Amino acid sequence: MTTHLQIPKEALIAGRWYAGRGRNADIGMWNGEDFLVLAEVGQKVGPGPCDWVKSWGVKKEPYFQADTGCFQPFKMVDMGAVSVPQGEGRYALEMSFDGSPEGGL
Repeated sequence: MTTHLQIPKEALIAGRWYAGRGRNADIGMWNGEDFLVLAEVGQKVGPGPCDWVKSWGVKKEPYFQADTGCFQPFKMVDMGAVSVPQGEGRYALEMSFDGSPEGGL
C-alpha cells in the first residue's frame, strides 16, 4: 500500500478524475476551477426545516486549502484505455489500466 500527499492545485489537470476527500463525495473531476462531484442535492418545497425533496446531482467543491475549500485530491484516477474496441464509439471488449502508482487508481 502506498500513501499520497494532497496534490498541489497547480499540478491538477482539467478533465481528469481524482480520488480524495470531500464534503459530499470522495471522487471528483477537476474542471480547472472546482471539483465536480456526484452528490445528494435538495430542493426546498416548504417553510419547515424538513421540507426538502432530495435527488442526485452534480455539486461543485473548491480545492481544499487551510482557510477555504472542501475537496482534497490525493490520486488521479486511471480511466484506462480501450485495448479491444467493440463496434463504433467508445465501447470496449477489453480495457488496459496502468498498474504503476503514478498511473492512478
